[in-house]
Amino acid sequence: MPQAQIIELADAIVAALNTHAFSQSFVAERGYLPTFDLPEMGTLKVTVVPKEDDGRLDTRSSSVHEYAVDIGIQQKPETTDNASLDPLMRLTQEIADFFLFGQRPGATTLITPSVRILYLQEHLAKLGQFTSVLTLTFRGWREA
Repeated sequence: MPQAQIIELADAIVAALNTHAFSQSFVAERGYLPTFDLPEMGTLKVTVVPKEDDGRLDTRSSSVHEYAVDIGIQQKPETTDNASLDPLMRLTQEIADFFLFGQRPGATTLITPSVRILYLQEHLAKLGQFTSVLTLTFRGWREA
């Protein structure tokens, strides 16, 4: 059975992230619940999460969809000072720009990359963990 188109899109995003050289090394993974044990968070985690499939009829035999896919960037640095957190903010921007300026995974059109959560203040205050969420919204089509 073929996978859902949004899963194929998420997998293509993972592959694109893993083949590009960013300022920090990571291995992106697709998941549904990007929650990890705190001791694991010393390692940079980049998780691609299918989020939304908003479809509507386009013709009698096809539909147009807006797919939203979240990319979570998470790490518990040794300190929460600017020197430790600025590179993580930069990575979030790099990933957004990577898709904004040309990377087009799958048979879709990028509508917008949006940093929905620049960083979760609660995670930083309570856990000492940086968590940022970038949402990519794509348009795609499906045939009946």
